[in-house]
Amino acid sequence: MINIDTFINVPLLASAIVGLLIVVFLIVIKLRNTGSISFIYYLSSAVIIAGAILSSLNGQYFYFTASVAIGGLLIIPYLIIKAFDNPKKREEKRQAKLAQAQENSIATNALAQAAIADIKAKSAKTLEVNKELISKVSSYFTNENSIESFLEYCNKMITEKVNADGCVILLADEDGSLAVKSLMGSFPPPYKLPEDLPHKPIRVETNLRFATFPLKGNIFGDIYQEGEPVLITDSIKDPRVYQNGPEDFLTCGAYIFVPIKQMENTIGLIGLSVLPGKTPFTKEEFENAIIVTDAIASAIKPLYSFLAYAEKSELSKDGIIATKYQKDMLPAKLPVIDKLQIGCFSNPVENVCGDFYDVLVSRKDRISFVMADVAGKGMNSLVVMIMIRAILRLSVNTAQAASTILSWANRGICLESSKIDHFASVALINYNSTTKEAQIATCGNNPVFLYSVANNQLSQITTPSEPMGVEKDATYSDINITLNSGDILVTCTDGLLESLDDNGVQYSTENLKKVILKNCNANAKDISNRVKEDLKRYSENVQQYDDQSLLVIKIQ
Repeated sequence: MINIDTFINVPLLASAIVGLLIVVFLIVIKLRNTGSISFIYYLSSAVIIAGAILSSLNGQYFYFTASVAIGGLLIIPYLIIKAFDNPKKREEKRQAKLAQAQENSIATNALAQAAIADIKAKSAKTLEVNKELISKVSSYFTNENSIESFLEYCNKMITEKVNADGCVILLADEDGSLAVKSLMGSFPPPYKLPEDLPHKPIRVETNLRFATFPLKGNIFGDIYQEGEPVLITDSIKDPRVYQNGPEDFLTCGAYIFVPIKQMENTIGLIGLSVLPGKTPFTKEEFENAIIVTDAIASAIKPLYSFLAYAEKSELSKDGIIATKYQKDMLPAKLPVIDKLQIGCFSNPVENVCGDFYDVLVSRKDRISFVMADVAGKGMNSLVVMIMIRAILRLSVNTAQAASTILSWANRGICLESSKIDHFASVALINYNSTTKEAQIATCGNNPVFLYSVANNQLSQITTPSEPMGVEKDATYSDINITLNSGDILVTCTDGLLESLDDNGVQYSTENLKKVILKNCNANAKDISNRVKEDLKRYSENVQQYDDQSLLVIKIQ
């Protein structure tokens, strides 16, 4: 029998369809943004739709009733909030948020504008300093001591711009150390002073002015290696600063250290100081120091390039002239001496004027052999060479000992050292052919070797000493030996022993000894030729940087 309950599923399905339509319209409203729809509506509708479908499928109407209740419970809290909502307060809160957002935006813009202004100010300052230094550096191109003069100017400039009491500028040397190139004002040394240095202002300043520092183990070297600027406002608390006290002039204050960098290469370091008791460096002064140091690094590069070019051009020109005269000073023909053989050679390096040898027959009982190596290049070396040659040629005609003759020559060179600033290594051998006795004196690094036929051994009989032209009161000693037939005396310049192969290894004394011992029975000329050939094989096509000279004397 059909009754009203038979059609109970129809309203359930209708409810589900209506619910779905409601959800569809809610989604459309959300997508088109035509109204404000809370997610509660979606959730409540979804629960009721699910309950209607589930009840229609299994005939359990409990599910539909429960879903309607749950949907109502979900939506009631939302309706309560809406019922007691205050639109005016909500609008005030919205406006307050907008106002706060605007304030934040304005503050952000103000910070951005301040940052931009700061960058512009720094850029303007950097351009000003660079312009000043670049325009100034050209005036030092033709000055004597160009680098030192320019650094003095830079020292004064950065001291003023940073309000420092003192400044030191150090540059890296080729030997891997930092050398002080400029010092101004009061700069208490932040490194440990030598223990034997008196704590007097003039002695401490002189020590710093002419000091060199290794690249580690001291504040200069450590900061140079790190390559980053450092501001020290309280030196007492900084372990890198060494306190030398207790004298007031040694008390350390505040410091700024800025590496001088060109691209990625650090070439030096600038240190600035403020004395204790004064206001430490500010952040702005620290930034100014960095700006000026960067400008100095940029300006010094063209000066280095110009000076290198000028020096190369001058050396090339002077070297050609000096090399020509150097060759003219070597004996055109060796004298023929009874019961004596002589062999020699000299390989001059292009544009370097350094070595010369001489054989002087002053009388029957004195034959003088000279091997000299003048440090430096160009015309200055040639002048020193001519002076030494002239003094020796006059002095060997006296009855004075070899050491005395070298002392006379040394005094003559030292008188001109302030003008010439060159020194020399000299080996002088006075040989008495009637007694076969030789008197040998050396200064500098030119060694003298003796091959003894009696024991078939070759040994160095001289030791390095003070070069000629360094200290006017230097004294030299004589070595007196008696020679036998077959004995050989050999002297050479350090350029021969320091000749390099393609691996950078020096020729050394050992290779020279091997050739002489192997050819000890040959005549002196052949021995020198064998050494020359062996040296050529050893060095092959490797470029050398010093003259190579050898003198062989064999007793018959």
